Amino acid sequence: MRLALGSLLFVLVACRPPEAGTRVHGAVELVLLHTADTHSMLFPYRATLGSSDARRGLGQVGELGSVGGFARLATLLGRERSRAARVLHLDSGDVFQGSLAFERFGGEPELLALDALHVDAQALGNHELDRGAELVCDRYERLANFPLLAANYVADGAGCLAGVSAPYVVLEARGLRVGVIGVGNASSVALLKERPNELGVLARDAAGAVQGALDVLRPEVDVVVVVTHLGLDADIELVRRTSGIDLVLGGHQHLTLDAPEWALDCGGGGVARIVDAWGRARACSPRRVPIVHSGAYTKTFGRVRLELDDDPAHLVATADPLDGHEVVALTLDLVAVSEETPEDPGVAWLLEPYRPEPLAALGSEALAEVPRPLERAGATGGDSPLGNFAASVARESAQADVAVLGASSLRHDVPPGLLDREGLVRALPFEDPVVSVELPGVALGRAFEHAARSASGRDCRTQVHVAGALVRFRCPCEGAPCARVFATETDVPCAADADCGALDGACGVAVDGRAAPGRCFAPLAAGASYRVATTAYLAAGGSGLFDAIPESARRPVSDSLSQALADELRHGAPCAAGASDAASAEACRSGCASDAFRALNDACAEQGGVTFCTAGLCERAVSLCRSLPCLDAARGAARDGRIRFEAP
Repeated sequence: MRLALGSLLFVLVACRPPEAGTRVHGAVELVLLHTADTHSMLFPYRATLGSSDARRGLGQVGELGSVGGFARLATLLGRERSRAARVLHLDSGDVFQGSLAFERFGGEPELLALDALHVDAQALGNHELDRGAELVCDRYERLANFPLLAANYVADGAGCLAGVSAPYVVLEARGLRVGVIGVGNASSVALLKERPNELGVLARDAAGAVQGALDVLRPEVDVVVVVTHLGLDADIELVRRTSGIDLVLGGHQHLTLDAPEWALDCGGGGVARIVDAWGRARACSPRRVPIVHSGAYTKTFGRVRLELDDDPAHLVATADPLDGHEVVALTLDLVAVSEETPEDPGVAWLLEPYRPEPLAALGSEALAEVPRPLERAGATGGDSPLGNFAASVARESAQADVAVLGASSLRHDVPPGLLDREGLVRALPFEDPVVSVELPGVALGRAFEHAARSASGRDCRTQVHVAGALVRFRCPCEGAPCARVFATETDVPCAADADCGALDGACGVAVDGRAAPGRCFAPLAAGASYRVATTAYLAAGGSGLFDAIPESARRPVSDSLSQALADELRHGAPCAAGASDAASAEACRSGCASDAFRALNDACAEQGGVTFCTAGLCERAVSLCRSLPCLDAARGAARDGRIRFEAP
């Protein structure tokens, strides 16, 4: 029988009989292992390492390293469990969506892997719901042996989600009772308001829901941990509007904090009363609450060591007598999941059936050669190679005037070498269809104004990628306008914006990737109509970029951005057309040929090393790379001034 999410479930969970054993008092240590936003990164993947990666022990700066993977993660988590007397593993959600494994198997291996990692509880992430509630219900009912938590979701109608999630759980760690409250991200619920019965839940105020759970839990537990999928700013606001949280473990923004963020609860010092979900108020005194974000994509996880005490003689004056044990000290370590980490044999065996097949002998899984990295974020905060390439392909596929993509649609750089389907889906993971819509210029202008204001609050870094237009963002920006948009390419050549003064326009390299000189663009016409290529998420009102566009007004273009790019690559020319297929040992030590050689070698090993596979692998690898289309940053994807930031 399914239980409605609400006060009934609060009472049922909180009033369970106490765990066996004596409840501890006084000083005690608890270790929490924290993962978040693993996004289907079941297997190690290649990434160009930055300075922060190097500082955290993932490898050398600029190195193309192999990072992450659940079997490696299992090794490190197992080691940490063996070192601590009291230890729990909590996950902040977004386990689904991010690799070919999710596209093919719909979350099955992810939950098997989490179970093998001995996760004690998981907060519901927004990407768990990307394929709707029915998939979540099926997978978690069949495969998950840990609770899925979302205190801020309440039942609405006959949806199944209420039957597989709970607001909180009480966990026992050798006499220490730990209340764990989950907070889901409401974005998926809000976006499905046009299909209100699909999820069967409503999102309610997170702070009120958490305070209601806190007030019920506190007599039953020693410490309360809130596991969220909200993002850092929302976590700070959650702490400020509640009283009684001991620690927040957060996710959603893929942040990696080297030290905890501390926030004052109970109104941040200015309010002495907190209101719960039922409108009941309680008095409180402000306390400092730590907030931890531990990274994403299985590159790192957090080891949080809490020193707890409930002896009044050892606590500060602001300690709340209702709150049981207080945090008197906290140590945060970020543990790197690097190439040096061995894989746990059991987890590796469990996931092997879901591993992408090695490159077939004829290269059927290979899509392109990538001679240089395609970064998803540009050095100036505006254009990026991958963003420009993806926007150009979306525009061409839709035969649109302008393409507008959300920067969050791009999740990983494309490293140099061989690009296969797995690598492309990792870079552009979301099953978010590309659509075209007809918009008046004034609506398009509002969208870019919204993007400009978002960028202004994020250190002048664009939240969109474009093709077919030039955008000049003022940053920081107060008042209006913050964006100037130029959306009609002319035949007037230019080298700088000043050359376009007669048009009151701007200068940019032609958006189809033609070489300099650039072309002048005329200003966006507010009264004109533009065909715009974008994603279904943005067209439905996601991120607040556009007013929600009815589904009937969206013309389908492609199933996803990754599919649109794969279709485009089939028609591309090789990076070195007509070049020799001659190979040397040196040729197969780096780049595309190295990847192809390794994949061919793996394929041969699976075939038992038959004669067909024992000779000439390097030559075959080089030949394959010579025939593949070229995904080059210079081919319509270089930084070309589409998006620039200007001082106010």
